[in-house]
Amino acid sequence: MIAIFDEDGGGDVDFQEFVSGLSAFSSKGNKEEKLRFAFKVYDIDRDGYISNGELFIVLKMMVGNNLKDVQLQQIVDKTIMEADKDQDGKISFEEFTDMVENTDVSLSMTLSMYPQFSFSLVSRLW
Repeated sequence: MIAIFDEDGGGDVDFQEFVSGLSAFSSKGNKEEKLRFAFKVYDIDRDGYISNGELFIVLKMMVGNNLKDVQLQQIVDKTIMEADKDQDGKISFEEFTDMVENTDVSLSMTLSMYPQFSFSLVSRLW
């Protein structure tokens, strides 16, 4: 998680990076900021692409042992195949946004959907 917030690649998260990362979850945050944050979750090596291996690792963390590795790999392969419009074997940010465009990803990344979490302090600081 630190790597996602660590914008300068320094290995730590300063207050500005923390607030900037949280701002993606503000109801005032725009859709692209939310999608960039979500993309960074999957782009483990920060090369600007989601590889087959990266997608597998992140999904494995999400599903744990609920799926066998073979089943999960089939899902990963199918996802890459469907999202990878230029057929380079990986998903770019543009391909990622096209893939999730008609979903509620950006809406579900808005903290106002979760009234138990008050974002007002961070919003004022930002």
